[in-house]
Amino acid sequence: MKHLTSLENKELVDDQLLHPEDLIKLCLEGEEPEFSLWTFDVFAWTSSSFRKSHRKLLEDCWKKAASQDDWSKFHDSYSVEGWSDEETVQNLRNTVLFQASSRCYAPQSQTFEEGFDQVLPLRQENMETSTLGDMSSSVETILMQHKDFPVAGKLMLMAVMLGSEHSGDDNRIEEGPSPME
Repeated sequence: MKHLTSLENKELVDDQLLHPEDLIKLCLEGEEPEFSLWTFDVFAWTSSSFRKSHRKLLEDCWKKAASQDDWSKFHDSYSVEGWSDEETVQNLRNTVLFQASSRCYAPQSQTFEEGFDQVLPLRQENMETSTLGDMSSSVETILMQHKDFPVAGKLMLMAVMLGSEHSGDDNRIEEGPSPME
């Protein structure tokens, strides 16, 4: 509860139990990046039916996560400083998008029942109409709505994809294409 100081106006009682939806909404109101990450933890601890029925709220969590880093500034630094692939990966690892993707989609991520990819796939190309019906959203389409996507979309998507490949037990990213490919 130490991080809830930015939410003091919410009259919280220390031993009050909150419904997962209320806890997620409360975290979305917080300013600290850690609050954004906690929303994904709460979703992971709930059932897949909760994730499915609160899909819009999950989308809001991704929007909030994307807004935690200054992607325009990030892109400017990337371009001006000419980061190597290794520097790019290291800097992307510090973003909320990387960390959220790692918590939700990485091989070591844990959820009850079905994973996040059954409710909200990472990429548009991974959406299966048989599984998702008429739902046409993905993390990628959510990021495309972000104000900095026209400039920094490549970096945003890279952060999400690298996070989804993160093994968690070392500092290496699972084998795959170079970040610049």
